[in-house]
Amino acid sequence: MHLEKLEIQGFKSFANKNTLVFPGFISKDKRGLTAVVGPNGSGKSNIADAVRWALGEQSTKTLRGKKSEDVIFSGSDKKGQLGMAEVSLFLNNEDNNNIEDDPESFLQYKTIVITRKLFRSGESQYLINNQRVRLSDVQMLLAKANFGQKTYSVIGQGIVENFLNTSPAERKDFFDEATGVKKYQIKRDLALNKLINSYDNLEQANLLLSEIEPRLKSLTRQVEKLKKRSELEEELKNLQYKYYSLLWQELNSSLNSTNKQVLEQETIERTKNNDLNKINTKLSELEKNNQESEEKIEIKNKISQNQSSVQEYNRKLAQIEAKLEINLEAQGKFDLSWLYQKETELKNKVDDINKEILNLETKLNQKSEEETTNPEINKLDEKIKDLNKQILKFSQKQPELKTLIQDFANKFTSLDINNSNLKEEVKKLQIEFNEKIKPSINEKSESQEQENEIQKIQTEIENLGNEKAEILQNEQNKKLEKFKLQELFNNKRQEKKNIENELQDIINKLSKQKNAEKTDNSKELEQEKQQLLTALNEHKQKEESLDAELSALDNKEKEQRQELFNLQKTAQRIQQEINNINIKLNDLRVQAARKETRLEDLENEIRKNELSLGKIKDFKVDYELNREKTYNKIESNKRQLEQIGGIDPETEQEYNNTKERFDFLSKQSNDLSDSIKSLEKIINELDQTIKKQFDKEFKIIEENFKKYFIQLFNGGKASLNKLSSLNEKEDKNNQEENKAETETEKIKFLKKHNTTGLSGIEIQACPPGKKIKSISMLSGGERALTAIALICAIISANPAPFVVLDEVDAALDEANSERLANILDELSHKTQFIVVTHNRASMRKASLLYGITMSDDGVSHLLSVKLEDIKTQSDIKNLNRKK
Repeated sequence: MHLEKLEIQGFKSFANKNTLVFPGFISKDKRGLTAVVGPNGSGKSNIADAVRWALGEQSTKTLRGKKSEDVIFSGSDKKGQLGMAEVSLFLNNEDNNNIEDDPESFLQYKTIVITRKLFRSGESQYLINNQRVRLSDVQMLLAKANFGQKTYSVIGQGIVENFLNTSPAERKDFFDEATGVKKYQIKRDLALNKLINSYDNLEQANLLLSEIEPRLKSLTRQVEKLKKRSELEEELKNLQYKYYSLLWQELNSSLNSTNKQVLEQETIERTKNNDLNKINTKLSELEKNNQESEEKIEIKNKISQNQSSVQEYNRKLAQIEAKLEINLEAQGKFDLSWLYQKETELKNKVDDINKEILNLETKLNQKSEEETTNPEINKLDEKIKDLNKQILKFSQKQPELKTLIQDFANKFTSLDINNSNLKEEVKKLQIEFNEKIKPSINEKSESQEQENEIQKIQTEIENLGNEKAEILQNEQNKKLEKFKLQELFNNKRQEKKNIENELQDIINKLSKQKNAEKTDNSKELEQEKQQLLTALNEHKQKEESLDAELSALDNKEKEQRQELFNLQKTAQRIQQEINNINIKLNDLRVQAARKETRLEDLENEIRKNELSLGKIKDFKVDYELNREKTYNKIESNKRQLEQIGGIDPETEQEYNNTKERFDFLSKQSNDLSDSIKSLEKIINELDQTIKKQFDKEFKIIEENFKKYFIQLFNGGKASLNKLSSLNEKEDKNNQEENKAETETEKIKFLKKHNTTGLSGIEIQACPPGKKIKSISMLSGGERALTAIALICAIISANPAPFVVLDEVDAALDEANSERLANILDELSHKTQFIVVTHNRASMRKASLLYGITMSDDGVSHLLSVKLEDIKTQSDIKNLNRKK
């Protein structure tokens, strides 16, 4: 297998798509060496980074960046940044040396293309032959194809110098890949993960078995007890049917009786509501008719118009009188002027008083309409009499007590509305009852129950008396208001009379002055005044006529209002009766609801006991049944059943299912145990294979290391020493102890256990003519040559399909560079070399030379030259010259 082609696009400075084609075998047993050259900063090392990145490198530091998106071309002053980086490795696998039996393995293909893409959004893709795969799939493929992903397949700048500075443990990871045991370690890790999962599954299976086993035993016992329950359950059912049928029938009968009473009261309520609706309908008609008629509105409008005319005449009359007064004052007749003013003032007063009298008369009429006997008083008196009759039943044998009670009742019922202080009178009657009657009742009552009954009746009488006093007090307040209105009405009439007398006196005085001389102007004014007075009197007469018509209509409406009032009282009485019925209905409904709730609870209890409600209803009731004895027997049977246990009738089915599940889990547990043994065997075999392979390859690498060290240094000594993590005795003890460890401890041991038994690799190197005990004492050039010798030894022992060397010869002089070039040329029959270099010796050995340049837009470009073609053309020219 070798690298046939490398495609780069958008990776670091290679913004454009670039393709590098590498030569295969240039001769029968030699592969061509490819050299990549160019000035500093042109992007040569980006080719090595591209190969490393495509092989799955995750360290941004190794790729000379800070974050993953740094590998995408970031742009320049003349070219914008790109959104994706893509690198593809085309591997030629025609020799099929690594083909596997697995038909799904990619190693069966003649050409393998490994592609890695990264988008600036952060999305990453791995592809093998254009199929999406995981990173682990790529790593497994590389391990099978003998690639050293993290070590010697791509050796970059600084790795050579730092290789010797690593710790022995870190060098061991390097040698794991170098000796070709990486693929076995990956398989071991997979087997170890499967072993861990198997242990987890086994633990879960055993946990389920431990949970199911007690249940299985319990079910076995319950299946045996299930046969003993039938007799007790049959007896319990029979007792429950007898007991619950009796309770249900009694409660249901009581509920039906209450519902019957509810229906009767609802029928009465509907009748009353019908009567009330009829009255309300009639009331609505009367209220509608009670509204002002069009005739009345028209009369009121005429009165209003007439009043407006009267006001206009009065205004004009006032102007004329004012002119007359001016004339009189001009003639020196101030007394006559004053009389005219006084006449006008008194007439205005008479008009105002007439309005007030009319308003008071209307209010008095309304009070007279309301002045009727309140029917509630008669009802209260009847109730008080009925209660007194109840008390008299208890005092038939005590004449004195009977007389006191009758006297007390008469005083209550004779409370008069004209009494000035009704509440005080009721309070006195209550004190009289407590001081005179109550002690006699307490002394002569036959029992405490009788005394309580009398006390209850007496309290109700007091409450009714207070209620009656409240109603009488309201009636008294209404009469007092009417009295005040009547007194005010009489006072206004007397005031009107006095003013009219005074006005008549003024008129008489003015009539005596009629014969007095008047100016021509005064005569005209007097004539106009008389005309206005005549018109004014006509309008007043008209107003009186309209008032009479309005009064007649008011009387008619008064009769309608009286009828309306009577109907309203009747409606109130019926409504009160309906309210009383509703109260009784509510009580009955509450009783029915309680009984229904009790019946529902009883039916729920019946269902809870898994009894047939239909059978309960049709069951023949034994009314002679001893409830307490039957209930105790039921509870006794329940307790016995509880002691046996609440066994589900499907317990037998559950037992069969549980037994089946237990057997299945037992089989799974055994299979997992066998799988664990098999995996442990595989891990053990892999450990032996890894150790054997490592030891074998390590010896070859050590011999080659000595060989190339001497070749590079022209002498000297070099060796590789394995540092053991445990001595043989400790390792044997650990293996014996491992057999007795728990699964968890065994897993920990397998994870921690080093299959090769090494803690690290120690490198010893001593150039010729020196005595050096530690490689840390070597100079920089010596260290570089030592590291190169080791790398060449590894390549020689376990060559990768191709090796990329990135300026590993930078620290070497020309002589050492020539030696390294000769070694690479020697190893080219084992692997394919791609060398990034500035060294002429390496260039001379190359069969293909790629030049890297960078333009002013920050983009790297390729220039390729086949050196063999150049050499051939040069030979032809030399021959022509010789001829």
